[in-house]
Amino acid sequence: MQKLPEAVQLIEKASMMYLENGTPDTAAMALERSGKLIENVDPEKAVQLYQQTANVFENEERLRQAVELLGKASRLLVRGRRFDEAALSIQKEKNIYKEIENYPTCYKYAKLGLSLVVPGGGIKKKSPATPQAKPDGAASTTAEEEEDEYSGGLC
Repeated sequence: MQKLPEAVQLIEKASMMYLENGTPDTAAMALERSGKLIENVDPEKAVQLYQQTANVFENEERLRQAVELLGKASRLLVRGRRFDEAALSIQKEKNIYKEIENYPTCYKYAKLGLSLVVPGGGIKKKSPATPQAKPDGAASTTAEEEEDEYSGGLC
């Protein structure tokens, strides 16, 4: 029980052997189980294992299983506040959902993005009813300039 990293390393070796011997399902199953084992101890390693498993499933054209594991990896990346990597993972997940034509799930991230609040910004300024001239003679900003840059959502 105290040697989880060593166990995971051995499971990775075993999965490589399974792949070499033509049993990718067993390899993917082993990688997924090792990811579950180490998820609470080393989330970064779990992300790597889930991504490896997703690649195995993707190579076998089992896209539903691949997208499920990419989702797990994405959630761990977000929990670990690794947002750039999470965005890439979610983009890959979205592309696979498009490929398997699961459009409602594909656009669930876009719907969520519309409800997110951007820290330090995202507040729309109210435009004055009539534009007034500034003291230096320049016209005030137009309503178009005052619109929030994130008003259309993040996607």
